[in-house]
Amino acid sequence: MVLERVSTGITKLDRILGGGLIRGKTYLITGETGVGKTILSLQFLMEGLKNGEHVAYVSLDERVQGVLEGATTLGWDFWSYYKMGVLYPFEIRIFSEDLRKYGKSSRAYIDTIIKMTNGGRVSRIVLDPISAMAFGAMEEFAVREYIREIILFLEEKIGATTVLTCDIPSGSNRLSRFGYEEFLSSGVIVVGLRNVGGRLVRTLMVRKMRWSPADMSVYTFEIMHKRGVVIGPPLRTVEAALQGAPQLQRDAQPSDQPERELETDSGTGEEYFDSFGDVDVSSP
Repeated sequence: MVLERVSTGITKLDRILGGGLIRGKTYLITGETGVGKTILSLQFLMEGLKNGEHVAYVSLDERVQGVLEGATTLGWDFWSYYKMGVLYPFEIRIFSEDLRKYGKSSRAYIDTIIKMTNGGRVSRIVLDPISAMAFGAMEEFAVREYIREIILFLEEKIGATTVLTCDIPSGSNRLSRFGYEEFLSSGVIVVGLRNVGGRLVRTLMVRKMRWSPADMSVYTFEIMHKRGVVIGPPLRTVEAALQGAPQLQRDAQPSDQPERELETDSGTGEEYFDSFGDVDVSSP
């Protein structure tokens, strides 16, 4: 049986993932605050919208209007798709006093998603961030089951390909807020920042990809206007270049050649790495 794939909207990332995301499964994008998790998830949704799909963006933390307006700075007009009725952006929140009294049930979240997406007629969903949703579990030991119920329902009842984002504390080596999210997801993409020669360099690594032979190298990336996430060379290549080492040429493998022109406007020499100093490290 051939597994059907869904494009992330980033050609090179699809290749790194072994052909893209598996349709109908759930994936986690994790990392510290401000590394580009929301942008990456929005790019996933934009790809679906361009293909004529119905998609949903569920904000569990920020005001959804602010997120979509922030996306316009990248040249992404989500509002037009909203007016067309193919994008369902909404927020799910509960007041702290209600949380202490009643807690949050996974079923309440699920019912809300179905109601707000015209009966669950969507092919892609982003929950941003899942950690805000999981804080609703009344007891910590119930968090794993709580998240599992939500993931299983989205996969089995709606059949959507789902992306969860998750914030982790700065400097932490953990992959998720609670330690369960990565085990319940079919794949994990870790984004972060590295200090290389006094410069902050964005990094991306596929930490897990179930049922797929993924490339688990650490890559660098930029966030560019109208293009979103643009994946560059492996981190080791950037480190070698900034240190003046000849490894830059050795790491340019033949398999990278087709992607170079498509994914990297700035080339793969020193001029490419100079651009990292101009990249804004904040995200919507």
